[in-house]
Amino acid sequence: MRIAARLAVIALILMAMSDGEAQAGVRLLPPETGVYHSAHPYFGMFDDLVDGESIAEFERMAEKKIVWSYVSFNWFEGIKFPVESCRAIRERGVVPLVGIMPWSSPNQGRAEPVYTLDRILKGDFDDDLRMCAEDVVSLGFPIMIEFGPEVNGSWFPWNGAWNGRALDSYGERGVPDGPERFRGAYRRVVDIFRKTGALDVTWFFHISSSGAPNEAWNAASNYYPGDEWVDWVGVSLYGRLRGDGPPMPFDAIMKRVYPGLCSLSAVKPIAILEMGTSEGGGLGDKALWITDAMKSINSGRYPRLRAVSWWNKKFRPDGSRSTLEIDSSRESLDAYKEGARGLVDAVRWEGVT
Repeated sequence: MRIAARLAVIALILMAMSDGEAQAGVRLLPPETGVYHSAHPYFGMFDDLVDGESIAEFERMAEKKIVWSYVSFNWFEGIKFPVESCRAIRERGVVPLVGIMPWSSPNQGRAEPVYTLDRILKGDFDDDLRMCAEDVVSLGFPIMIEFGPEVNGSWFPWNGAWNGRALDSYGERGVPDGPERFRGAYRRVVDIFRKTGALDVTWFFHISSSGAPNEAWNAASNYYPGDEWVDWVGVSLYGRLRGDGPPMPFDAIMKRVYPGLCSLSAVKPIAILEMGTSEGGGLGDKALWITDAMKSINSGRYPRLRAVSWWNKKFRPDGSRSTLEIDSSRESLDAYKEGARGLVDAVRWEGVT
């Protein structure tokens, strides 16, 4: 059965390679005006247990459809693309955004012992990645992928802190080794997918608005693979994740990171790939944060910003409640519904006639 499936995929690949328009691929375009509405409905502790009902419930609460839904592709038990998860999301009329997480366990803040950037660069996982690309071709519909989310954060093992930091003994002179290894691994993954015929993929580059360590070598620009390999530039932006202190205002964060996001590429659209804030000690301060954030997003103040995605995860990695979900209080839910009305839920594709 597996042989027959692979032969069918190869046939699809050959058809794509023989047709100029298909070769160009289908990619997500920004909306003609406004900002896309997207989300990460709760998919379990490790963000990989897709439940179509979670998508339906989020849309019901928000009173607004979402364009895409995030799902993690963790390599905990091997490199097997989440085909069924993508199909489940698609069945809900939503585009899958798959986050490739090259780690063998969810332990943050340490070096990766198995799926290292060096091994990815050496081609140790090329066969697995080609199989993943074939699975994407077999889906028959366009998806979106990000490799190594929040790369400028040392909590993840693909950050430069675990891959050479500021050393300059690898690759291009003058580029810190840690970020350069990630940049090369990202390009390799994209190239494998494209050469295998997985062309209907929109590729995202994803940083955090508060990266660590706060050192010059860890600048997002050192990680950026280049416009040839990236379709959208994305960022995580949270007002507050823990504690009762006041959340950082949306505009205070966005005004700081927006120029840097724009400098990564002169042309690529920008998305807030993870957005949210927790409930705190101040009654209603989450609702106020949402109201201010949505007003800013819908105002056009940041013209390159073309999509936002609420991180509706209910629990932190340690199992405690996060209160990030939009219905953590009646006030927060009302504020979200009001702000979401101005967002866009109709999808535009490049390469579709």
